[in-house]
Amino acid sequence: MKDKKGFTLVEVIISIAALGVICAVLLRLFVVAGDTTRRAADVQGAQFAAASVVETLAGADTYADGLAALGITGGGEPSAAFARDGYDMRVEAERKGDYPGVLYRIKVSASKEGKTLASIETAKYYGGQAHD
Repeated sequence: MKDKKGFTLVEVIISIAALGVICAVLLRLFVVAGDTTRRAADVQGAQFAAASVVETLAGADTYADGLAALGITGGGEPSAAFARDGYDMRVEAERKGDYPGVLYRIKVSASKEGKTLASIETAKYYGGQAHD
């Protein structure tokens, strides 16, 4: 009996249990990494969608034209909600000051499943002539 080599049943069971715990921890890390990657992709997509809407509004001659370019009709309402690239977009505009044209403070936000993922604020001056 002294010359027999090998592992006892207890040693094998303990090794398998330890290996199972290590595999469970590694599997959880992979799941968390996948969730983080998916969340980061959602935030990046929302930022791109919001920036695209802001650029469309900033490039338009009037706020109403900008909304029309986005496919929103209603003649320049101060706020609008619509879907774009899989995100729920919201545009809010606040008219500021008394100028020859119109100055708007524009806020664009993108959300998904009720969570706001990106928000951009800017100001845009539409029309009118500046006087010295």
